[in-house]
Amino acid sequence: MLAALLTRLVDTSRRLAMPVALFALVASIGLGFYVQGHIRINTDINQLLSDNLGWRQREKALERAFPDKSDNLVVVIDSDSADKADAAAASLAAKLDTMKDLFPFVSRPDALPFFRTNGLLFLSKKELGATLDQIAQSQPLIAMMVTDPSLRGFFGTIGLMMQGIQAGAMDPKQIEAPLTAINQTIKAALAGQDAPLDWQKMTPDAMAANPHLLRKFIVTKPVLDYSALQPGEKATQAVRQAALDLGITPANGVRMRLTGSVPLNDEEFASVSEGTGTATILSGVLVLVLLFFAMRSWRIVLPIMLTLCVGLVASTAFATFAVGSLNLISVAFAVMFIGIAVDFGIQFGVRYRDQRHSTPDHATALRQTATLIAVPLAMAAGSTALGFLSFIPTDYRGVSELGLIAGSSMVIAFILNITLLPALMTLTNPPAEAEMVGYASLAPLNAFLASKRKILTPIIFAVALIGLVIASQVRFDFDPLDLKNPKSESVATMFDVMRDPDSDAYAAQILAPSLEEAQKRAAEFDKLPETDHTMTVASFVPEDQDTKLKMIADTFGLLASSYTLPHQPTATDEDNMNAIRNAASTLHQAGDKMPAAQALANTLDSLVKNYTPDMLKRAQDNIILPLQAKMASLKNIAPEKPVTLDDIPAELKKDWVTQDGQYLVEIFPKRAAPDNPRDPQTLENFVSAVEKIAPDVSGSPVSIRESAHTIISAFVHAGIYGITSIALLSLLVLRRPRDVILMITPLVIAGILTLATITLIGLPLNFANIIALPLLLSLGVSYAVYFVFFARQNRRDFLQSSMARAVLFSAATVFVAFASLTFSSHPGTRGMGELLTIALLYSLTCTFILLPILLSAARPDRNKPI
Repeated sequence: MLAALLTRLVDTSRRLAMPVALFALVASIGLGFYVQGHIRINTDINQLLSDNLGWRQREKALERAFPDKSDNLVVVIDSDSADKADAAAASLAAKLDTMKDLFPFVSRPDALPFFRTNGLLFLSKKELGATLDQIAQSQPLIAMMVTDPSLRGFFGTIGLMMQGIQAGAMDPKQIEAPLTAINQTIKAALAGQDAPLDWQKMTPDAMAANPHLLRKFIVTKPVLDYSALQPGEKATQAVRQAALDLGITPANGVRMRLTGSVPLNDEEFASVSEGTGTATILSGVLVLVLLFFAMRSWRIVLPIMLTLCVGLVASTAFATFAVGSLNLISVAFAVMFIGIAVDFGIQFGVRYRDQRHSTPDHATALRQTATLIAVPLAMAAGSTALGFLSFIPTDYRGVSELGLIAGSSMVIAFILNITLLPALMTLTNPPAEAEMVGYASLAPLNAFLASKRKILTPIIFAVALIGLVIASQVRFDFDPLDLKNPKSESVATMFDVMRDPDSDAYAAQILAPSLEEAQKRAAEFDKLPETDHTMTVASFVPEDQDTKLKMIADTFGLLASSYTLPHQPTATDEDNMNAIRNAASTLHQAGDKMPAAQALANTLDSLVKNYTPDMLKRAQDNIILPLQAKMASLKNIAPEKPVTLDDIPAELKKDWVTQDGQYLVEIFPKRAAPDNPRDPQTLENFVSAVEKIAPDVSGSPVSIRESAHTIISAFVHAGIYGITSIALLSLLVLRRPRDVILMITPLVIAGILTLATITLIGLPLNFANIIALPLLLSLGVSYAVYFVFFARQNRRDFLQSSMARAVLFSAATVFVAFASLTFSSHPGTRGMGELLTIALLYSLTCTFILLPILLSAARPDRNKPI
């Protein structure tokens, strides 16, 4: 029989204690060296799901067609000055482009010459009109820059403008912003600082019409090291150092942030690692404390901890051999191993203490412990292993590999707890127990549950039925961004960028065999109420070009004569100072009606009073040089002919046309609110609508939804496989369907109550915390097994027994491990800890309350020993 076989194995390990311990030591050292030399961690999240899935194959096909669009590190540069933002982006992009070992691809999509030349044509007619009005109003400055590019000419022009205001020919509001900008530049010169005059601050209305000018992007595809916890860390550090070297800092009026898939994933890995490290240390200390409370002797605690360590080394070696490299999910097997495998040691140790109370002899106590615990321990280990192994056939590769490793590690833990643990306990020789091991104080509760079972049973099942109704409303949050820390730079920046309606973060994508077909498909998608707009390569041919070209020609025709005006003699310092005095006098005349004019007049008075040649030169350089650059650029922004498909440059076309001639169509979802592109139901409706027209659609909204479906399907199938296999194993061992039903019923009710609770508190299931469900299955079955086997010994004193003490302390060690995760700053880790804690509490409650009620109602067992 199984019990006799396992008892002999325990007794043999006791008799050969030293050889067994030495073998374990040598094997652990050897396996440790093997692990050190071969273990790898693959942090590529794209490897977590099977490549055989249809939507994954379409996704990978798009990645191969447009390789520069995946695994991006995006630099976002903001400033209150478009000139500063553009200069910073240009200098940083140029520096990154020299680091080919880290950045083989660097692009500034908003700075292509094509857009600089034809940018006005891409504005709406309203935006274009506002921009052209501002350009037309700059005609006096253009004339000044041509005829007299000096402070004399500049402040002479300012004086003429003020005279126009006094004569009623100009609106005073038109000059308030320019006067304020000029004042800031002159003040900086007085302080010995450089603050070049910002053209955009001179024309705030144009900036309001086109705020995109204040934000610039650099898109890179860095070299990634998937053997590191943060594959893009080297590239990220290189960008930050380059920005620092170039003075791209808030102190200089420029803000740089990083986002994109690379920093998003890297920051998440770092956040998870940091939170998990703290949780591991905290839970490790608490587990050790609980072990001492449970065992009351280091002579038992030490063997349990050493057995746990040997098991962890052996399991890690198996994982290294079986799967080669651990992924971001399977690496969690170590935490699961400690949390579950320690249960085996606690069960053996507590039951051993119970036997030492009645049997002072160590050898006899070990044999009696083995007789009592070996079979339930084997069944608990087998059930737990089957629960994990049930994930192997699923398409969720990350959890499939975790199932293989964790399931196998349960077998390893069981073998060690009936061989190495008895050997080590023989060497430490724990003392006999003076008192009974158990909780005599719980006897009244045990009696109450037994006597009131007819009342309590229907109440519990009624609560479960209500919980089932509530649990049916459980929500799955399929947006992976909700698992990330919203305060991290990459996530906060991504959310900021996504507020822009032109953001393509949730665009769906398809490939068409020709441009005509692409445009035809785009027209179909545009008719959908769920679609905001579509884009193809043809979208880079602006609309209403004839009208816009005429508007541009009319405005720039008025400016053309300004570029041919005659030049005046070069101004001297005295000429410039006289112009400044005259301008200050004219500005003072505006009085309190124009605060900006009065402020500039006061600053000019200070310049006259504190005049030095260097100060004057600084003021002239910071005003005239930026204006000269801006005037020169104005000559190049007026397109003279319509844009055609042939005019689209190859560097832009490659993002929309594959090498084999297929054309990309991007479909943008209509937003639930202007600044909310992430509404789950809106995205679900959008994907469903698009799929009716194009079943082969891909893109991030499709990937997010389909990955959620794949993961949910994996857990549903694994749950069915697990419960079925555990039930069959239980039936094989227990040989009575009633006992199998009694064992699984508390587990099912605990699951229902867990789902009902998270529904009520608004905690959705997600990619991270759903892993709590197989753990609930494994732990719930383990706890129930011990109670059922205890009942099969015709015992009904459940709660006051040493068995209950072992289960309670086992659950307590797992509880502190799970509860410690709730203090993590990472939302995914914190949510997983919350769900695991809730699931464990319900599992423990059902095991200690419902299961004794059900078992006390069952007839005494007349089966022969197993």
